[in-house]
Amino acid sequence: MLQNQLANMGDKMFDHDTAAIVRSHALWGAIVMALPLFGLDWIAFCCILWHMYSKLCERAHKKLDTGNVIVGIIVNIVIAVVLDLLLTFVPVIGWLGTAFIVYLQFYLSGKSFIETIKK
Repeated sequence: MLQNQLANMGDKMFDHDTAAIVRSHALWGAIVMALPLFGLDWIAFCCILWHMYSKLCERAHKKLDTGNVIVGIIVNIVIAVVLDLLLTFVPVIGWLGTAFIVYLQFYLSGKSFIETIKK
């Protein structure tokens, strides 16, 4: 229910197809980061984030360039890792809090990445 409300608000930032890309990656990123996998979640998070950037580049008919995403990857990883480290040891509430923030993070990251590749 909350995911649908967040997706409806976040989808307004994108066209329909781009919103679907961001929404699916945000959901998987949130699920992965909600699970206490003690480091494996960070690897999966990076893969999901990189895959989202790749799909957004395909959608924009741009080539995925490491220079385009290096800052975004670093910022997103730092935020996700710090959040995960702080909230992993708070059962359920901490895990759900991390998932919620990561979900929002994917939308904001997707929007800023689209704006970056347009320039």
